[in-house]
Amino acid sequence: MPPTDSSSPARTPRRLIITGSDSRYFPLLQELIASIRRFPVLEAIEIACIDGGLEQSQSLQLERQGITVRNPQTFPHVSRRALRKRPNLTIELSKMWLNQLFPAYDTLVWIDADAWIQDSQAVTMLFQAAEQTPHALAITPEIFLHKPLFRLRWLPFNLVQLRSILYKNSRLARLPRSICRSIGVRPTLNAGVFALSRMAPHWPRLQYWQGVALRHGKIFSSGQLAIALTSYHEGHTTALMPAGCNYLGPWQLDPQTGLLCEVIFPHKPVGIVHLAGYDAMRLDPTVTLDVPDRMGGTHALNLRFSTMQAYRATHGLT
Repeated sequence: MPPTDSSSPARTPRRLIITGSDSRYFPLLQELIASIRRFPVLEAIEIACIDGGLEQSQSLQLERQGITVRNPQTFPHVSRRALRKRPNLTIELSKMWLNQLFPAYDTLVWIDADAWIQDSQAVTMLFQAAEQTPHALAITPEIFLHKPLFRLRWLPFNLVQLRSILYKNSRLARLPRSICRSIGVRPTLNAGVFALSRMAPHWPRLQYWQGVALRHGKIFSSGQLAIALTSYHEGHTTALMPAGCNYLGPWQLDPQTGLLCEVIFPHKPVGIVHLAGYDAMRLDPTVTLDVPDRMGGTHALNLRFSTMQAYRATHGLT
């Protein structure tokens, strides 16, 4: 056997960015793809899409763009009626099975179709965090400044009932009370953007806990609950990413660059703009939101990629 050359460089991990869409979100999907491909540093990274109800013409258009279109993971034990009614739910279910859906790649980054890339460094950081040793789940905790971290219900005699997302969904899934209390006081790990090596030990546990959640809980929240149980309850290695890697607001505009920024000083430009919760804006580029700037002004903005690019072009900021 020939001697091993310890000085030979390690193989570069094969990276993949994955998203998912139905026919209604197809315009947002196209904007996400455009926001990725405009950066030279991301040009060589392949993109894939899980078909959660695309029209055939849309799938063909993606394939012509060099996007791999993959059918979602099948779940025979999940209500077929619910999935027929909302086929996009198969996208949420499939997030926990990306290692099996894309076995030819080493590092997988998931980005929801209602998000877009403003700063490529956020994507680079996600890949780097997931490629650490030991393997880590790279994900952003939800810590909002414009609303309470946990919803509380005040009861008589100054008693308080916890109403956090994780507590509510773990109770709905009929998990033991000790687990509900343990993860219920932790920030939600937002499953809209995350990164994980295909070889990470997290995958079997994510799939196991999703199955547990699906027995009694909601389909939509099963993946996010599985992530919390794998990270918080079982203690698998987790790399908590900065807010800019999956930014949900509140927003601030830098009038000199036209970039959306974090409200926390020093007001860094947002890396990944995620429009979760902005239902009307996601589907209608004429819907606006009043966004303050650093100079005390206010701007009526639609936060989609196409409209923000148009705003910057109009103001000579591109």
